[in-house]
Amino acid sequence: MTVEPEADSLPVHSVPDPIVASVYDLRKAAEINALLTSPAPVLPVELGQPVLPFEIGIFEQFLQRLQPGIAKVRLRRAIGAYASAKNYLLASAQSDAMRHDIDALACAPVNAEDRLTALRRIDALSTRFDPKAPQAGGQSGPPSTLSDAVGAKG
Repeated sequence: MTVEPEADSLPVHSVPDPIVASVYDLRKAAEINALLTSPAPVLPVELGQPVLPFEIGIFEQFLQRLQPGIAKVRLRRAIGAYASAKNYLLASAQSDAMRHDIDALACAPVNAEDRLTALRRIDALSTRFDPKAPQAGGQSGPPSTLSDAVGAKG
């Protein structure tokens, strides 16, 4: 039986600080900004800029900047793709992670439950894209530490 880490026992400073944008993150951020009337400062535009976790409910802020004639679902999908990326999840899993509004202002800490959820999603991504990972039916639990999650990235 695999024992899952408790949200309160997440390791401190196991993930490099800060998580910086990759080419993939920039492409996803640019897809969002292309739908907006003005760029969102919370999104990175250059390599090496930090990836910032979004505050809860930020979609409404993005929606206020949506270009006329663009479907809301298109914006929602673009934001979902960005927020599902590994670097976004790693940024959200940090012990000192803060949520940010659309203008990149820190609003509130990422709570322990959300950090644990990010860890689990990182593990799922690592398992999905790791050719050495157990095949369907194999037993695999979440990483026991954030450093395990970072070590599992390929």
